[in-house]
Amino acid sequence: MVLERYRVGWGNFLAPAARQLHRWRVSPNALTLVSLLFALGAAAAFGFATRGRPWLLLVGAAAVAVNAVLDGLDGKLARLSNQETKRGDYLDHVVDRYSDAAILLGLTLSPLGSLPWGVFALVGTFLTSYMGTQAQALGLGRMYAGWLGRADRLVILIAVPALVWLAYLLGLAIPFGADPLVVMLAYFAIVGNLTALQRFWSGWRALDRAQE
Repeated sequence: MVLERYRVGWGNFLAPAARQLHRWRVSPNALTLVSLLFALGAAAAFGFATRGRPWLLLVGAAAVAVNAVLDGLDGKLARLSNQETKRGDYLDHVVDRYSDAAILLGLTLSPLGSLPWGVFALVGTFLTSYMGTQAQALGLGRMYAGWLGRADRLVILIAVPALVWLAYLLGLAIPFGADPLVVMLAYFAIVGNLTALQRFWSGWRALDRAQE
């Protein structure tokens, strides 16, 4: 996971906001559920975005950004307030998967997206997550390794639509006539599935070592 090395720094950045939310007695589970609402908002914005309505790409990118911040804040708040529970962790994982599905489906069904690449991107995304949690279920610990983790994907989902909106706003030509959102989905499809295979192989080798 390319951005995994910044996990501690990201947590420290969110700490002041988490402490303030704790003083306001905000529940970590409430943040988790609100993050899902922003994911659904991003899905709707991406789904209705067209070349005539490029501003919806910026709305979608902003909603993904808020979703990412809330996704980081709920865990930080739970730790700061001593409210870490298995149910909260379970809810967080379920909401993350629904959020991933909603955002990618919005892009897949968008006039600016691609159905074939979007389907394969969804497969890669879910298999990557599955490999990580399956390794944990087998006692190998939660696996975040690979080229395209969730944090990497969220950063791309924020940056690319925002840059496409800016290009439309400024009337800039897209290099080689490519559709950036289709290219992004293709990247998620190819690299996401390779990441799933990476995690599978890492887990397979770890199981071999455990049996020696």
